[in-house]
Amino acid sequence: MVTAALIPARKGSKGLPGKNLRVICGKPLIDYTILTALEILDPSLILVSSDCKDIINRGKNLGTNTIFRPNEFATDNSPIIDTIFHAINFSFEKSDQKVESIILLQPTFPIRNTFELKEAIKLFKDKNLSSLVSVTKMKEHPSECVSIYNNDQSKWNFLVDPNYSTNRQDYIGDHFFISGNFYIADIEYLKKNKGFFSQETRFFETNNIYSVDIDNQEDFNYAKYCFEMINKF
Repeated sequence: MVTAALIPARKGSKGLPGKNLRVICGKPLIDYTILTALEILDPSLILVSSDCKDIINRGKNLGTNTIFRPNEFATDNSPIIDTIFHAINFSFEKSDQKVESIILLQPTFPIRNTFELKEAIKLFKDKNLSSLVSVTKMKEHPSECVSIYNNDQSKWNFLVDPNYSTNRQDYIGDHFFISGNFYIADIEYLKKNKGFFSQETRFFETNNIYSVDIDNQEDFNYAKYCFEMINKF
């Protein structure tokens, strides 16, 4: 089974305009994900999809395939699955190699463990899975979290009934957060389910201590701090 990587990188962002080209420790944000992909896959199996010429050029300069994403697939409200299908239809299906699955690597998650990615791809293939998604253990248990509706503090509830667990030891390992590190799926599965999640989905726990998914300036600043810490060692 041949697995290809898709790196979707829009030029726009409400939370942090131009974030994919913002520089962290000497490199544009997009470069970190491209360079990680190059450590796990052949360049011919890596595709950068973007509506930004500068991002497209970053992909070309680093040796990957690129595809220009139409505007209708590059808005804030565009579902990522549409970008995936666009890439599949115009690139992967025309590849010299028969691509049967993809790993989605979003550039907003710049710090990844390549060993874990290789292990995840191996697990996906060895177990003949249809969908595999990265998760991390939740630090907060949902029975200690509340939802407040429309900022009206008289309308709230626990995410999970606090009576679900009687002591904190019961919390460990029960709940996981979908981290955004990676998503892997069989292409036929994606066409059938229109996404990565179904009862067939399985999960891969990652242990990245510098996990950060950049959506706003605060996230960006934290990612910069993480890189500075990593570079110290």
